Amino acid sequence: MTLDHLLFVVMSLVWGVTWTATKAGIAVVPPLFFGAMRYILVSAVILVAVRGLRGVFGQGRAPRLVVTGLLVVVGTYGLLYWGMQFVASGVAGVVNMSMNPVCLFGFAILLGQERPSWRHALALALGIGGLVILFSGKADVAGTTAELWGAAALVAAALSYCLGSVLSRPLLDELTPLQLTAAQAVVGAVGLTVLSLMLEPISAATFRAMLAPAPLGGVLFLVIAGTFVAYTIFLRLVRDWGAPRAGLYSFVSPVVALILGAIVYGEPLTWREGAGAAMMLLAAAIAIARRPVPAGPAPPE
Repeated sequence: MTLDHLLFVVMSLVWGVTWTATKAGIAVVPPLFFGAMRYILVSAVILVAVRGLRGVFGQGRAPRLVVTGLLVVVGTYGLLYWGMQFVASGVAGVVNMSMNPVCLFGFAILLGQERPSWRHALALALGIGGLVILFSGKADVAGTTAELWGAAALVAAALSYCLGSVLSRPLLDELTPLQLTAAQAVVGAVGLTVLSLMLEPISAATFRAMLAPAPLGGVLFLVIAGTFVAYTIFLRLVRDWGAPRAGLYSFVSPVVALILGAIVYGEPLTWREGAGAAMMLLAAAIAIARRPVPAGPAPPE
């Protein structure tokens, strides 16, 4: 196993836990506020850890960093956290993560970063089939209008995230993964804070609620593990493998969530869960097994 493959496993494990951490937070405080607190903390650490952040926005990169930051942070987590208020966490994971590999491949092909192949088709077919088997018989999203809007927000969050990830790839020719994480986090902190102040009732009680063990623990996990560890790994893999293959964590993280549910909550593991998990892991293995031949030069910036 290469270092990139090991990092892929670590990233998938971390992002499999984030659904539990997020639900713990947005059950107590407003979703945009929770997202803003996450990225304010990230930005505070970044200002200490990353030197020369102002220079990262120089040399004509600022517009691209703002656009990708709005897509991968503000659009993604604003929509995702809002939608998770109305959709069960397991269903939220399925709707959002099943969209990621499809959208990543699609946007990468449209922008000339990938060339369609049998490997793409087989990995997608196995992964989506595994998700269908894994979650068939579980909670239904077609219950209320609020649930439908919540599910639509999760799909929109996936589209925003995938487009931003694919557009971020050329920036990694100029910046390190940590520098790009830092710049996008600052953009995200500003954007989510503005949206929260505009759309949510924020008071002193909101800040006190944020200090309760569940939301505070959730946001700290998301800051340290979800952003600094997993997202930095993701950007490295986007650079080395391309966004579609890096995005195959979407077939692995639901398995992590499934195992955690069995260990922590005593949820049963049936043949359906086992077969679905095996198919998703096989899909990830097929997609990342070897680096494809480059499709040609990157699109103009």
